[in-house]
Amino acid sequence: MLRSATENGRRPWVLGLGLAITLLGAPALAQQQQPPPAAHDGHAHEAPAKGGTKAPTKAAEKQEAFFGREELVRQAKVHEEGCKKGDKGECFNSALTYAQGAGVPKDDARAAALYKKACDKGHLDACNNLGIAYAEGTGVQKDPKQAFALFDKSCKAEDAKGCFNVGLAYNAGLGVDKDPGRAGASFEKACGKGHADGCFSLAIAHANGKGVEKNLEKSTALFSKACDAGHMTACNSLGVAYMAGYGVAKDPKRAVSLFEKACAAEFPGGCLNAGIAHRSGSGVAKSPERSREFIQKACNLGLEPACKALQPAPKAP
Repeated sequence: MLRSATENGRRPWVLGLGLAITLLGAPALAQQQQPPPAAHDGHAHEAPAKGGTKAPTKAAEKQEAFFGREELVRQAKVHEEGCKKGDKGECFNSALTYAQGAGVPKDDARAAALYKKACDKGHLDACNNLGIAYAEGTGVQKDPKQAFALFDKSCKAEDAKGCFNVGLAYNAGLGVDKDPGRAGASFEKACGKGHADGCFSLAIAHANGKGVEKNLEKSTALFSKACDAGHMTACNSLGVAYMAGYGVAKDPKRAVSLFEKACAAEFPGGCLNAGIAHRSGSGVAKSPERSREFIQKACNLGLEPACKALQPAPKAP
């Protein structure tokens, strides 16, 4: 298993490799969660918070700030009317409005019912979102087996998000026995369809030899593919690979550019790694000022080790 550089006696580069391994960690189960006017763009998003709160989600608040309350109410009515006429896409959009509280009171149970209606008509994003509802008990009774069945249905229909979720389920034992081999195969299928989280998770599997052969070269290539697709955790991990020589020739300059890219996208591990590089002069000229700027940003983004790194060293007795 890849270890941090501290454990290996090297510089303490922050690997950022633990994000796609656990089922409900970040990134979470891949689901469609977009404003109704753009509900079919295919991006994966984190699952909503657990619970049945009636307060609108942050996504709904952003929509209201952009479109205005009256427009959201109008759109919600359009989606609901379309669903009543049998349009599976509008049933899905209507489910999103209730899941987010966008133009209607937030209602997780109503959202789940509409996801089911759309899923029964063959809407794969709705099946995925309904699977997440069953996995978390959001608007429905928690049912891991039903969640897995819905993810598997989507994957068998060649949906990348469904395959990614199947992989997470096999990793975590959600509704199915743990099976790292099947998890790896599912991530590979998702990655082959362009799913960045799938590529990242497959990279982790190859780095650790979990369910697939241990192969740092393959792992690094997959980090690169995910990074190119905009996965900033993968960019940071690719930077670590170039800094430490994991599966590639060492290239500190490229490593720093990847750390800074991840930092610019608000990934705190990238900021901390960039700060470490500027402090030590690895791949870039030493600059205590720049180092502190990067580490301060990592702290501001909530990375506790970065905050500790900013504290003055205790005086010797």
